[in-house]
Amino acid sequence: MRYYSVKMRASKEDKHISGGERIVERKALKEVINSLIERPRDFDFLNIKVKLVQKLNYIDRSLKIESYSFPDTHQANAFAVEIIHRYTGIDKVRIENFINLIHIGASDRGDVMRGAMLVDTDGNRLERDRNRGVRTTGVDFEDREKVRSKLIKKGFTDRTLDALAIATKNLNYQDILGEYCISDDPNYQYGYVAVKRSYIRIHPLKEKGNDRGGRIYFVKKEVDLDRLYNYLEEEEFLIRELVEIL
Repeated sequence: MRYYSVKMRASKEDKHISGGERIVERKALKEVINSLIERPRDFDFLNIKVKLVQKLNYIDRSLKIESYSFPDTHQANAFAVEIIHRYTGIDKVRIENFINLIHIGASDRGDVMRGAMLVDTDGNRLERDRNRGVRTTGVDFEDREKVRSKLIKKGFTDRTLDALAIATKNLNYQDILGEYCISDDPNYQYGYVAVKRSYIRIHPLKEKGNDRGGRIYFVKKEVDLDRLYNYLEEEEFLIRELVEIL
């Protein structure tokens, strides 16, 4: 069976506003392309890229979903810091400092990075370009509609579907120990922490009205950056099953 990677990116006035990715069979291309084109509400540039997947890898099961709510962002982020510290051993103050950067703009220009920040267990930033970061691409669910239906019935959204796929690919890599993520949507206060076997959805992880966001990938200090970048940005995966939702 042949699969195709479909990637959409849209921007307005040179600012990224929307994106989406799918891995689908040939017969689904038209429908998927049309749905991706409808995703951005307003744009002055939109690009669709379709290519044949040369080598497709599989992940048997997604991370399990856990959900937690807190009275405010301070308590929510303290909970996130505790989880990351537990799985990485990084000093909590350092973790807090990196998280604060995501909330105010982690790029060298002081705005949102296009990709994720990389932090090793010694607390060093490793990304090759602090404006671009590293992007996780090339991942989808084998039966996306089945997984989507299950999530919607549990009160989740397409945001959760996409984020769960990305986090599952990330944590499938042996040298990635954890992930922290908030959206740059000023009205979306949910975020998550991902660690081995768990996607932990947290509310409110950011203040309402904040248009900054991004991801941090926490990695082992001996990580091979060439292999890591290739895995995240080049290797393509389908996830076979959604595991339990707690």
